[in-house]
Amino acid sequence: MAELNNFIQQLRAIGKSNGHRYLVFISGPQAWGQGLLADCDIPVQSTLLLAANPILGLSPRLAKKCLGQEFATVLIDAYSAQAVDDWLAAAGTLHAGGVLLVLCPEFEAWPVYFQAHSDAASDNTDSFFLKRFLKKMYGAAGVYHIDHRQEIDAQLSSKQPVLKPSPWTPVLPSTEQEMTVDAIARVAKGRAKRPLVIRSDRGRGKTSSLGIAAAGLMREGVCKRIAICAATIHSVDAAFRQVQELLPSGEAFDSGFRFRNCEFIFVSPFELNLDGDWDLIFVDEAASISVSLLQEFLNHPRVVFATTVHGYEGSGRGFDIRFKDILNRERPQWRRIELREPLRWAADDPLEKCLDEAFLLSAELSPADGTSDFRIRVLNKEDLAQDAILAQVFGLLVQAHYQTSPRDLQYMLDSSSVIIVAECGQCIVGVCQLIPEGGLSAELTAAIITGQRRPKGHLVAQRLAHIKADSCYGQSRSYRVNRIAVVSESRRHGIGRGLLQVAEQFAKVNGAAYISSSFAATSDVIPFWLRNGFKALWLGSKRDASSGAYSLIVAKPISEEMEFNFKTMQQKLLQGLSLTTRHVHKSIAADVLVALSAAKSDYWPELRSDFIVARRYCDGELFFEQAAASLTRMCNGLNFEGHADAELAIYALILGEDWSRLSARYQLSGRLSVEKRLRNLFQEIIEYHMREEKL
Repeated sequence: MAELNNFIQQLRAIGKSNGHRYLVFISGPQAWGQGLLADCDIPVQSTLLLAANPILGLSPRLAKKCLGQEFATVLIDAYSAQAVDDWLAAAGTLHAGGVLLVLCPEFEAWPVYFQAHSDAASDNTDSFFLKRFLKKMYGAAGVYHIDHRQEIDAQLSSKQPVLKPSPWTPVLPSTEQEMTVDAIARVAKGRAKRPLVIRSDRGRGKTSSLGIAAAGLMREGVCKRIAICAATIHSVDAAFRQVQELLPSGEAFDSGFRFRNCEFIFVSPFELNLDGDWDLIFVDEAASISVSLLQEFLNHPRVVFATTVHGYEGSGRGFDIRFKDILNRERPQWRRIELREPLRWAADDPLEKCLDEAFLLSAELSPADGTSDFRIRVLNKEDLAQDAILAQVFGLLVQAHYQTSPRDLQYMLDSSSVIIVAECGQCIVGVCQLIPEGGLSAELTAAIITGQRRPKGHLVAQRLAHIKADSCYGQSRSYRVNRIAVVSESRRHGIGRGLLQVAEQFAKVNGAAYISSSFAATSDVIPFWLRNGFKALWLGSKRDASSGAYSLIVAKPISEEMEFNFKTMQQKLLQGLSLTTRHVHKSIAADVLVALSAAKSDYWPELRSDFIVARRYCDGELFFEQAAASLTRMCNGLNFEGHADAELAIYALILGEDWSRLSARYQLSGRLSVEKRLRNLFQEIIEYHMREEKL
């Protein structure tokens, strides 16, 4: 229809002048909506389509692969594209004057359609998440709704946005970008081991700043080789565009750009060789990369981390909290700079404001009233309907888990998950999210065991049933702790333990046989679960792409049957680690093995003869080679947590590092010095057991 096309063109012209972007819902039958848009001037080259199938001559694209690119139009077919993370990612690619078009059912029917096609398992017939989203859209500035049941021209009349008196004119690069480029140059030219962290909301020119800085350093010949790491090469297109514009005589190649004898190269963060001859390393969207992997980057003397604070790329606030402590400890001279001024749109852009409110992108925590008096309760849907409570719950999850995304908000509101909170006064200081699992049919569980079926959900129930070939894990009801978080100021006051106790009681009352969790196995997390009575049951065979760590399943029995099963499973897992570290878990961290050792028996009677061998080694009667087998069995059978050189023993006996690497790792003079530390450790362990009358 000409009316709609004229209206969209007016939005583009006013939006370009105002620095604004706009949202237009086209609700009605799918074919009707597509027919309406067929008469509109939608340029193919500058339009991003999210859909299952081509529309209007446009081919669908993956939103996450378009990060860093810019479009004049984003078209979302909400009949087939329901991933809310993708919605946000696509919206972030629109520049000023851009229009977000959404083809969708009638608003009153959309929540039912959305829930029916969602993978958020629930007994609800409609989507509470989408109801809340649409409520935020009603009357929001810059949002327009065209319903097929009303006349088009009547809906569009008097809805044109107001033109600002003065046009919006962005200055590129901005003053903040210039300051950021200077800060990057100082990392390259100044003293080593002073990393820089760049923080910004989306659309602030963070990635472009990396490209501007790279071009300047290559032009000056300061850096011969610069690596830029990110999830995909497409997400750093803005950096490469800047390099090519500023160095037009250079040459692009498959994964980088060459200027004279200098190179700017994209490398996956998981494939980067830190021992390579890199003069400078950029890590873009650092919040989407595991903290353990980011810590490895600190081994390079010159590195720049850039991250989005609020948005779809991962939470920069969670990154701040978890990574800041490591930076303070290992690189106390690190610096931080922030980009606050948006570049692709004006600061008062209506689209950014309404999406921010709808998806709680800026959800912040209220300062706690204290920690001594807290109460724990299970929230209901009416509680979550209050934005003040929902914002606190989601804000805490964002802060504590650096990969929390808007999709998690959808699942919280639409799935059958149970939200348990700890409150101090009016402030939420702890959150535990439980997800029901199990209760599967005998037929389905049998198919899971044989590997023929992998239904959505039931992560732990399926895994345990499959690896143990036992249907009881799939058929029994259970609950999985999907997320648990406590505000940093309120930790170590028993809040986390209290949340788990309420979660366990809730599971018991609702007929569960066990309660479980699955998470990235890191030394700072494992002890919490073991201290609260959970057993370590299964360690993944591959490192997770996002966390960089192996996944660990822990569970706590509620029924007597599970008590025996879990005790046996944990014992077999721990006994087998000495074998799997050589063949399966080659990249496991020593501190993780030390943390897992806390689950071991204090003393296994079959180690009696090994204690005798260890004593003789400590007394100098035996060589290391003669005692190695007994020492290794003791590593596998005893709790080494808390011993000063526990990690050294793990590296030497379980991970099998040679003497030269051990010496370098602990800054020792050689094998004799390493063995002295080993002997001291085992002497300490022997004396402890003698004091406890266990030998």
